[in-house]
Amino acid sequence: MRLGHVSRAMEGKWHVVSEGDTVRLLRSWTGHEIYRAEFAPAGASEGGGWRIVRAEAERDPDRYRDFGAEFDAVMLELVLRTYALSEPAAELRTLMVSLVADATGHVDTRPALVQMSLLGVRTDPPPGIVPGGGVA
Repeated sequence: MRLGHVSRAMEGKWHVVSEGDTVRLLRSWTGHEIYRAEFAPAGASEGGGWRIVRAEAERDPDRYRDFGAEFDAVMLELVLRTYALSEPAAELRTLMVSLVADATGHVDTRPALVQMSLLGVRTDPPPGIVPGGGVA
């Protein structure tokens, strides 16, 4: 997660930028910050690691469409898991499509189209390039 991710192709819709304990999720084409999450160490009773302690979502309709708070929570986790951690997160993808259908009333929309338009796909940097912009 600390390495972040820079999308290098049109199919990649997100950049993940890590700054200390804060991770910012930006739309790759516009550079607009859509989500911000602050992390803190999780206690031993939570299995250790890190957990989100505060999150914010863009609410300007000129920058990002508002599908509601539940969608934002799912999308934040989905972008982190897909782009920063390279996880498939199939259950979150299904939930995202369902939430969009509920918000728009378009239940016949093809899931792959919804996923591509909102999430995109992780694109890995060319060989020799380190995520975040450095050279290996």
